[in-house]
Amino acid sequence: MMYRWEELPAEIRDMIAAEFGPIRQAISLPGGLTAGAAVRLATASGTLFVKALPDDSRSAPLYQRERLVGTALPPAVPAPRMLWSGHTGGWITLVFEHVDHAREVDLGIGSPDLDGVLDLVRALGETLTPNPAEVPPVTDNVEFLCKRADALLANPPTDLEASDAYRHARSLLNTDALAGDTLLHADLHEGNLLAVPAGVRVIDWGLACQGAAWVEAALLVPRLILAGHTPAQAEELVEQLPAWKEAPGAAVTGLAAAWSLFREFVGRYGPEPIRASRARAAAAGRTWVEYRTG
Repeated sequence: MMYRWEELPAEIRDMIAAEFGPIRQAISLPGGLTAGAAVRLATASGTLFVKALPDDSRSAPLYQRERLVGTALPPAVPAPRMLWSGHTGGWITLVFEHVDHAREVDLGIGSPDLDGVLDLVRALGETLTPNPAEVPPVTDNVEFLCKRADALLANPPTDLEASDAYRHARSLLNTDALAGDTLLHADLHEGNLLAVPAGVRVIDWGLACQGAAWVEAALLVPRLILAGHTPAQAEELVEQLPAWKEAPGAAVTGLAAAWSLFREFVGRYGPEPIRASRARAAAAGRTWVEYRTG
């Protein structure tokens, strides 16, 4: 369920107005996968972006994680600043700088945004090592993927392609190889990367975790494939990142399988509105797994 500004508890609206001045305009924006409010506010202090949801929502832990990251991000990180947060009235509320003159990046072949995206990933690895935030280890994220992946492989649907490649690749994943001391965004895709005149900004840190810097680069590869690159072209792009040179081959292949099988699962059994998009992502990931195991 998506909420409008007027549907937020008056206590929260009053607290934001007290912090930033009178609210001159509130425009509800299309939300992502989490059920909550996404609002652009014009205030006496300037334009803000507000996201909020009830604390009993299934997505509430993601907001709590983003809140922790927002309080810890160094100023050098190319991300909008979290200006205020609150957990009151049964709601979690986050207030950020509004990113003006922004659009989603294009990860496609030949896109002028690619250099900026790679620059951003490089900067994240350098700036966020050591990890400044209290977030779970990347193994927590990956183990969640693996539960769905293993369930699918235990009872594979008849239409599951590349099942042998998937099984082999999944067997290569040793989660100890993912450990490290870098704060990872762990969900870089077009919807979370904004192109602005000064470069690329990253938003939505709800899946942030701590792990090896190369994991960020690896998780970008299937997004590049989904945008039209071949697996070889996608890996050639991330080879420009220093962290990729430290990536253990077996762990990359295993992670590719976990990422893709999770989307194979959701594409079949997840909420109906997202099945098609997850099936497309699974197809991209599958080509990567086949490339690495072929």
